Amino acid sequence: MKLRWKLSPRETGLAAVGAGPRGSYLHDGEKTYAIVDSLGGGWRGPVTGWYWYTSSSDKIPRMNTSNAPCKTPEEAKEQAKEFVVKHLESK
Repeated sequence: MKLRWKLSPRETGLAAVGAGPRGSYLHDGEKTYAIVDSLGGGWRGPVTGWYWYTSSSDKIPRMNTSNAPCKTPEEAKEQAKEFVVKHLESK
């Protein structure tokens, strides 16, 4: 299984006016396993960090790191991918 990151779609209409930086999601072409997003940005004020989260599935437990954000999106992506791969390999 090949996992890859893809940028989240751009906001459209009035939502685009106050949109913050775009996040990314980790997927295999069918399922999304993790999402990286910014804390802040756009109407929400300055970006204060980046966090990642997963939704519970049969293979990946639920996780949300918004209480301990990363400084960069690359760091958040690396943490998220490690978490997902670890749990995919153990199943």
